[in-house]
Amino acid sequence: MARPDPISAPFGAFALPELAERFRRLPMSLPLDGLRRGAETVVRRTLMSGGRDIADVEVFPGQFARLHLRDNRCEKRVFAGARTWDDAERAEIRARIAAHSADTPFNFVDAGANAGLYTLSVLADGKTLGRPVTVVAIEPDTENRRRLEFNLRSSGAEGVTVVPCALGAEAGEARMVQSGRNRGEVHVETGGEGDTVAMRPLQAVLEEAGIARVDVMKIDIEGYEAPVLEAFFARAPRTLWPGMILIETRHEAAIHDGAAGLCLAQGYTLARQMRQNAVLVLSHGEA
Repeated sequence: MARPDPISAPFGAFALPELAERFRRLPMSLPLDGLRRGAETVVRRTLMSGGRDIADVEVFPGQFARLHLRDNRCEKRVFAGARTWDDAERAEIRARIAAHSADTPFNFVDAGANAGLYTLSVLADGKTLGRPVTVVAIEPDTENRRRLEFNLRSSGAEGVTVVPCALGAEAGEARMVQSGRNRGEVHVETGGEGDTVAMRPLQAVLEEAGIARVDVMKIDIEGYEAPVLEAFFARAPRTLWPGMILIETRHEAAIHDGAAGLCLAQGYTLARQMRQNAVLVLSHGEA
């Protein structure tokens, strides 16, 4: 039988056989500790050992994705580790959703949305907690965005605006730089030759999407966070500043360096430091 086309085939074409799917879900019933993480590794390696590189699965309650297991680290990790993948980071966002009023939408900005896993997690938590959710998912890379949009369609997602541009300090163009091993490391550079994408300031993207308040923003744009945030803080009204920012810090020597340090200088405080990311909260009375 011919292999389905991963681009055009409907969701379910790459579903796991029943026994394999039960095996994939096995670690989810284990305690949230090293035992579960070890089981996830065994399950992942076993299910990929036969050459499997794509799988259609339920990643979070009511949210579905076609996962590409060989070229994107986050898709590979969530395949058999949906409960432990960035669990601390997602728990911080979930707590914010739970504390949010049910009368107004919870506004989430996914800057560097990749295949949409953070967006899907927020949508799942919103439904579970009975909170309306609005998402602005920003992804400049054509292939990552195709996966994002497929996953949103497969999940019947509502309230999500997908923005096909790169973020920058000014409007213009940027060149996409690909990563052969991990699509999560695709990034932009200014200048040089190659395929270009539109680059737009964060404030302009939010205003065009009709967002007047940001409850949480996850920003992971592979080293371009500092110029984007510096321009944003200099020009955007404080009412538009995110109440909470989840930002990558693994490349910084200290929390006060780089983009995180820029946020701290603008009145954010460190709420939680993870291994790779930090949660920054705007001081009381400023959000």
